[in-house]
Amino acid sequence: MDDDPENAESPGYAEDSIEELLEQAQSNGQATIIATVAFLTAHKIPIADWTASLGQTFGLAWDEPEPWDAGEFLDAMLTNFRSLGATVLTSDLTVDRAEATTTGFPDPELCAIFNVDPALVAAFNDIPAALAADRSLTWEWFRTAEETRYLVRKRASDG
Repeated sequence: MDDDPENAESPGYAEDSIEELLEQAQSNGQATIIATVAFLTAHKIPIADWTASLGQTFGLAWDEPEPWDAGEFLDAMLTNFRSLGATVLTSDLTVDRAEATTTGFPDPELCAIFNVDPALVAAFNDIPAALAADRSLTWEWFRTAEETRYLVRKRASDG
């Protein structure tokens, strides 16, 4: 064994670039979500209960609820989905009505590896509904093949 620090090889983890680490983190994030959906399904636990709970829990980390513009809310959500590996194909982030289309979440290849229907994993998109409601917004999403369309609107005032 060579104890000379000058000849020692760096461990592999020290050689990874920021881009490689981001890609690994995105894959790990999606894998965790997909594996959780697999567990919930296997144990007959409603995925909707999980997503509602996550929405409420994540809300604790947000500032006090206050009205937000539809565009700024969707922008924040797109940042979150991009951090999981989604790619934004289109976006229109206007004040009263915002919409965007993404691909890459859920990752169909990871879903296939875990043998989980991507449509079940896509229910993760329900999480922002509670956050939107607290900010006088409505949150909707629609999935077509591997693309997801998001729609955020200002809620009509009750007065």
